[in-house]
Amino acid sequence: MTHNKAAFYFANLGADVLRCALAAESKNAKEYHSSLDRAYSTLRHIEKENRHAAYEEGILLLRGLEYARASRTLPAFREELNAIIEPFAARLSFV
Repeated sequence: MTHNKAAFYFANLGADVLRCALAAESKNAKEYHSSLDRAYSTLRHIEKENRHAAYEEGILLLRGLEYARASRTLPAFREELNAIIEPFAARLSFV
């Protein structure tokens, strides 16, 4: 997997997880589950490309989402998530 492809998948995973957080905050269960399905689909793409570190980080993002939901800290989680995925998205905009 090229670095650009890895960045693309990871940025997409971050966007999927961000959509999950927004849906959870707005209590939109249908959108939450749809976004969660997309996140797991993106994670499977990362796994198929043998990007073990990126895959593990993706698992941690999803665990963080569930922790933030349970602890009612989704706004802080979203801010931190944006800080994580912003560099990947910025790198892709120059490709």
